[in-house]
Amino acid sequence: MQAPGELSCLNELCGDSGPFAARPDGDARRRTRDAVLWLVAGSSAYGAAMGAWSSFELSLYAAIKLPVLLVATAGVNALANGVVARAAGYRLSLGDALRVVVAAFALAGIVLGSLAPVVLLFDRTVPAPWSPAAWRSHDLLGVLHVAAIAIAGTAAVVRQRRWLAEFAPRREPGALAFAWLALNLFVGAQLAWNLRPWFGSPGMASEFLREHPFDGTCYESVFRLVAQSTFDPK
Repeated sequence: MQAPGELSCLNELCGDSGPFAARPDGDARRRTRDAVLWLVAGSSAYGAAMGAWSSFELSLYAAIKLPVLLVATAGVNALANGVVARAAGYRLSLGDALRVVVAAFALAGIVLGSLAPVVLLFDRTVPAPWSPAAWRSHDLLGVLHVAAIAIAGTAAVVRQRRWLAEFAPRREPGALAFAWLALNLFVGAQLAWNLRPWFGSPGMASEFLREHPFDGTCYESVFRLVAQSTFDPK
């Protein structure tokens, strides 16, 4: 018996064959819509757990912002990924590229959602943001979130590579999947920077966005951090 609707999409995203593979099908829009729903559900759960360490308000804010981040990154990169795929010899239309990108982000969202209880457990057990050891908790949670995102991203890239192989069975899709990953990281990192804060910092108020969120870029910040640590170590 076939699972209905969204459950069928979940089975296809997490199973051996993806719903966005290169095969004739008339319900591509419905499957893409269902994938977006899973993306939003999973990433909202993780966002809520992410912000829960700081406050209920930040938990709510992060639950809203994380799906926005993933959907925006997928939407912005769909065209660029399609162009890169065509240049590499893959016969992907813009719609095909969008479906494969959305599928990968949906799977990442599902994995993140499954990790939300683990993050929430850490939130409840590490020192609170108003305690003397708050910065130690902040750094530990930062490492935890990086690890969770790395796990979700790895799962998504592995599945995306298999989906891409169906569009060009005689090609090795690893290079294209890596190029797409680089584009996603480039865009996603900047959007995540603009949408800070995510899990809060000791001594800072819980707010939806930082003051002047579009001033500067994450890459400028990283460059300054590296330059200061290299040429002006303390």
